[in-house]
Amino acid sequence: MSDLVITWQREEDARVVHSFYYLKDQLERQSSDYVNRTKLNPKELAKGNASLSIANFGMKDAGNYLCTVSNSKGNGKGVLHLVYAAFYSEPRLSIHLNSSDVTVQYETEGYPKPEIMWLGSGGQNLTDHQEVSSASDGGLYYLKSSYVTQNPAFNVTFTLKNPAAHQELQRQVILSFDGNLNSRTSVVVLSVLCVVLLCSTGFLLWLYCRDK
Repeated sequence: MSDLVITWQREEDARVVHSFYYLKDQLERQSSDYVNRTKLNPKELAKGNASLSIANFGMKDAGNYLCTVSNSKGNGKGVLHLVYAAFYSEPRLSIHLNSSDVTVQYETEGYPKPEIMWLGSGGQNLTDHQEVSSASDGGLYYLKSSYVTQNPAFNVTFTLKNPAAHQELQRQVILSFDGNLNSRTSVVVLSVLCVVLLCSTGFLLWLYCRDK
């Protein structure tokens, strides 16, 4: 242990993340991005465990880390690739109806950009309209994805995949339509028109008789 040297660096620019030698941490050359955020486990060093803990891990910490270890018996090094990912929140569903079509929309947040797909009842890929923007504070992506159809009855499945976080979400939307609705509406409208017509005819007859 007396001649053990451990150095953790960012591989892409050689920034020092953490150093250990002379039996203690040596942080004079540590990058300002990691001040008060890194820690080795002293009890594990004698067992050959040079694992580094990074507190408050964020998006800017993702990348490749080079670990170099040496002592009187030799030296070795290895590269570790760290991925930053955030689970996407439960998608929020909204359905918009208008005179010509129906829009089914999901909104959610997470990181990184996910894979989005809309599937029909037979598993066919459907065209979707997708909007993705990045939030200003947490670095998360805000996703808005929608499916538009002219059919008042449909069965579609919204699929979201976030490979970096090993996350996959599937949400099914089924909208049924009562085909008798229009006929009932037509009967009601026709009945109202008949009443109005009869009233109008009666009023005209009354005026005619009064004038006579």
